[in-house]
This record gives sequence, structure tokens and C-alpha cells, in this order.
Amino acid sequence: MSNININDNVAHPLAKFRNHLEFNGFHVDEEEDVILCRHPRKYNMLIRNVPERGVLISVLYTVNDNIKRVDLLEYLNQINMEILFSKTYVDEENNFILDTFFEGDYDRSNFSLILENIEADLSFIGEHPDTEKFLG
Repeated sequence: MSNININDNVAHPLAKFRNHLEFNGFHVDEEEDVILCRHPRKYNMLIRNVPERGVLISVLYTVNDNIKRVDLLEYLNQINMEILFSKTYVDEENNFILDTFFEGDYDRSNFSLILENIEADLSFIGEHPDTEKFLG
């Protein structure tokens, strides 16, 4: 990944998000207007700057190879009906993606709440009886 030195440029829209996540134990790599966040015990995510709007937060998982597409879509439909704060879908590379959006500029309290919301949705997904069958 190309290093754009978000840490050195306090005017960059992702700088405060990066600092927040590093403080919470995430290892952060950066590339242009995207940061990749990895954590040893939590979910991994991408945060993408959407100029003049906020940031898109995406959590990615792999889908098990032996799953029929129709069964996977039924599972996604069940998940989307129950989770409260995010949406899920499968991309063209067969990755399961959970997306949520943070509107506006960084705010410590609101960003902490959005991370809690992501964890709540992921907790529901983790407890769903079919998750282990579908996600790797």
C-alpha cells in the first residue's frame, strides 16, 4: 500500500478516524482515501472517505466456496431483515460485506457509537444459526 501520511496531515479527513482506531488497538494501513484497519480480536474493516459527506465503513468476510448462490442470497435477506444499523451484500468477488455510513466530520462520541452499532450487528450475524455454514 502507498503511504500517504494521513498521520502527518491533520487536515486529511481520515486522520482523526485513524487515531481513534489506533487508540482502540487497530493496526491501520493507508492508501489514498481509504484506510484498512485490522485487529487481532475484532473485525477488520475498510474506511473510505466520501468527500463532503462522511466515511463509508465496510467489514469484509469471505464466503464459503461450496455455497449455492440462491442459498447465500436467502441468508443475506434474513440478515438484512434483522440487523439494525448496517446493510449486507455479496460483491462480485464473492466477499460478504457489511456496510454502514458515518455522516459528517469526525466526532469522537458519534464514531464510538457507530463502532458499537457495527459490533451489535456483527453479534447478531455471529449468533445466526447459518453463519458458520456461509461465512469462512
